[in-house]
Amino acid sequence: MAERPGRPERARPRAPMPPPPPKPWRRAEAGRYRSSDERFTLESDGGGRWFVTDSLALDELGLARTTGPFPTLDAAKVVADATRDRPAETSPLAARLAEAAARPRVATVRGTTAASRTGVESEPGMQPPPEPSRQPSPEPPAEPGPPPRTWLDDLDDADRDAGLRARRLITRLEREGVADADAVVRRDLLGGTPAIATRLVARAVVAALSGLRDPSAADVATAVAAALASSPKRAGLPGWELVERDGPNGEGRGLRLTPDDIDAARKDMEKRG
Repeated sequence: MAERPGRPERARPRAPMPPPPPKPWRRAEAGRYRSSDERFTLESDGGGRWFVTDSLALDELGLARTTGPFPTLDAAKVVADATRDRPAETSPLAARLAEAAARPRVATVRGTTAASRTGVESEPGMQPPPEPSRQPSPEPPAEPGPPPRTWLDDLDDADRDAGLRARRLITRLEREGVADADAVVRRDLLGGTPAIATRLVARAVVAALSGLRDPSAADVATAVAAALASSPKRAGLPGWELVERDGPNGEGRGLRLTPDDIDAARKDMEKRG
């Protein structure tokens, strides 16, 4: 009698594949990357240079420490990865604050007797010396309350990274000599207008004109055109550039005005006149 064929063995289910490891860096927006541990931010200044911001290390102002510039994004990543293996640097102000908090307070003792003030013991029948007139003690000054909240505090609550960036911009504009840096950065970030670049353009034009002595109209035009054509590189601050519109390839090409261009345009105007 023929044997029945045995049942085929069922295929064993495969073990689930482990999830892929998280990428060490992710693109937050154009020109900006964040590390997977949320510690480092890589940011480009728009000119091909990159800066590394370490949220665990503080600079002399108590803000997140920013280093750079670095020539490429890969170079900035290498620096950030190397920094992660070292202890985070603390602000130079941290030691001063700790020292001030640990400093003992000196308590004052009020109230003495008339005899202890004068150093003379009273005898029987002797009138005690008149006590000096006492002026009412001044009211102790009221303890200062917490400082009023500013737009930077509100920005910190909404977006911590944006708050840190706003403070860095204010600090750098103040180093450039912008007196109302706080208001300029606020208009730029909250008002949606290029207020920072506009102020820097205006300062560049004023500086170009202040260097001229007895200028002619052509000299003034040349100086202004040179200031408007492109901006000097400033780490962490926006720049500007004259760009062609509706070019042959549909892309704007940078314009560079020279004294020869100004002279040629002046001759064109003289011929028309």
